[in-house]
Amino acid sequence: MIFWSLAFVVTAVACAALYYAGAGRRVNAAAAVVDSPEVAHLKLQLKEIESDLALGRLGAAEATAAKGELARELMRLKATTRTATDPGTRRGLVAVAAVVTAVLAFGVYGALGRPDLPAQPLAERQDVPPPEMTLDDAIARIEAQLKLKPDDLRGWTVIAPAYMQMGRFADAANALRKVIALDGPTADRETDLGEALMMAKDGDASGEPLALFRSASNRDVAHVRSRYYLASEATREGDFATAKAEWQGLLKLSKGGESWVANAEAGLAAAEAGLNGGEVPDNSAIAGMVEGLSSRLNDSGGTIEEWTRLVRSRLVLGQTELAQTAYDAARKAYRNAGDRTELDVLAADNGLVASN
Repeated sequence: MIFWSLAFVVTAVACAALYYAGAGRRVNAAAAVVDSPEVAHLKLQLKEIESDLALGRLGAAEATAAKGELARELMRLKATTRTATDPGTRRGLVAVAAVVTAVLAFGVYGALGRPDLPAQPLAERQDVPPPEMTLDDAIARIEAQLKLKPDDLRGWTVIAPAYMQMGRFADAANALRKVIALDGPTADRETDLGEALMMAKDGDASGEPLALFRSASNRDVAHVRSRYYLASEATREGDFATAKAEWQGLLKLSKGGESWVANAEAGLAAAEAGLNGGEVPDNSAIAGMVEGLSSRLNDSGGTIEEWTRLVRSRLVLGQTELAQTAYDAARKAYRNAGDRTELDVLAADNGLVASN
């Protein structure tokens, strides 16, 4: 009963305010009266009649008749306006509107509301996010939503990179296929799918990943990631003519200072050496240099750029687990995320997990 009493009082106050605001009370009685467009037009015609009379264009009788017609028109106009703005009529309409508003408010709440239910505890409300949510919790919640709404494009788009970060490459590939099926392919989406499939195959880009990189490159000739993978795979397969063309095209896209430029220049040099019959560094030689860098960094530390180069080299060699180990060591050495921006982006793009 207390609830309904309060609801009645609040509704009555609201209706009274509505009636007061719309009942036609004069707010500024001293304000200048502004003529309506119709009255202003009639006054302008009256001036023209007087002007024509003064210039001799109209006779006195004609001018008097014209003024009489204008006076009658003005009287009809004022009568119409007075009827439309009659205070009694307006107050009646506002009163009816206030009553209808109150009846609708109580009627709708009486049909849909439940004042007998206790207030829901804040902790049990689903629209309030928990104070702390782990990545696993967030993934579980999104997965539950996707089971109910399998065509939720936003859900699949959000969960795909999360799967990559967790090392769930097959799940990431499935999510990316859903995104492409729902919203169509783009160069980024095809490359992301190719990366997920490649990582699921321990870094092997042959087959579908390579086809996806080629499709992405054809879709957007300025797409760096897909062209980088195509150039790397051509170099690995010994197709040095194709590799040279790919590396050169990739370097033309550089604006200077990109992290991939050094690797692209090294790839171009290797392709040219292969075409000229020179010695092309094999994986064993490269692996030896990488191992030397790894030993030095683990023994005496190094710059964040050197750690980033080590992680990238491990990924290029397909040594995903060693790349993860190097990434973990780099995170321990550089706790501040602001110092690891490039490294964290590299790790996220290649499915390495921030495990500490």
